[in-house]
Amino acid sequence: MPSDAYNAAVAALRQQMQNAAASPPPDLATTRAGFEAAYSSMPVADGVSFAPVDAGGVSAEWVTPTEVEGNRAIIYLHGGGYVVGNLNTHRHVVSRMAVGAKARLLNVDYRLAPENPFPAALDDAMAAWQWHLANGGEAAHTAISGDSAGGGLTIALCMKLRDEGMELPACAAPISPWTDLTFSGDSMTERAERDPMLAGADSLHGMVMAYAQSVDATDPYISPVFGTFDNLPPMMIQVGTEEVLYDDSTRVVKGIENANGAVEFRPWQDMMHVWHLLAGVAPEAEEGIAEMAEYISTRT
Repeated sequence: MPSDAYNAAVAALRQQMQNAAASPPPDLATTRAGFEAAYSSMPVADGVSFAPVDAGGVSAEWVTPTEVEGNRAIIYLHGGGYVVGNLNTHRHVVSRMAVGAKARLLNVDYRLAPENPFPAALDDAMAAWQWHLANGGEAAHTAISGDSAGGGLTIALCMKLRDEGMELPACAAPISPWTDLTFSGDSMTERAERDPMLAGADSLHGMVMAYAQSVDATDPYISPVFGTFDNLPPMMIQVGTEEVLYDDSTRVVKGIENANGAVEFRPWQDMMHVWHLLAGVAPEAEEGIAEMAEYISTRT
């Protein structure tokens, strides 16, 4: 059973969505400001420092906990449908992941659509990875993680690194990944009334138009569910059972298993899309981040 704190947060989110549905759609600047206002004020983990860095031409910051084991690192790609989100909106999540994994974490502020459509986000993720390796990072001690769009981007980056014959991370850890921008999964309709964070294709269509624009959304670097899954790094995928994007995870898991790859599937009962964003409010968010951090720590 979800905690009282989680249920209260979900109820508040549902009310916000109902209020928004009764009003004219906000412009993108307002949407971005609202997303930042909602999450940038969430409390970060204690004893963590933040230092801005130019990661190969990409804005980023090092998130460093008090205790770091060896050269362990995480490259993190935030969510937000490729159109919202930034370093501020995910500090409360990444600071806890860094502490739990005892790793430095590079929080990547990749360019957003529609100003910078595909492949800008993937190019920035690749540039940050190459910069990390060129500046003392070791692939064998580095994980790549991200949530929602950033989770899909995590998988796309791993596919791109494999296809380019480049070093792969020790593991990947997508959270509620958005891997199908064509909305072909059954959960898009089956769970549309169950997920308080996303309400199905209608809420995501504009994001696809902004990011993919004239490119076919079945391109595997946009929708990794349509890619090939051989020779990818070991992966853990977390997803909530109430998510409209539930099948975005299950189909990737099946693809990796069919390719005889290493994947751990962690469905969280009764959880919404990226419940981790409630870190500092709901214990389930803390527990989800801790599970992911433990997975990363054992493989890096």
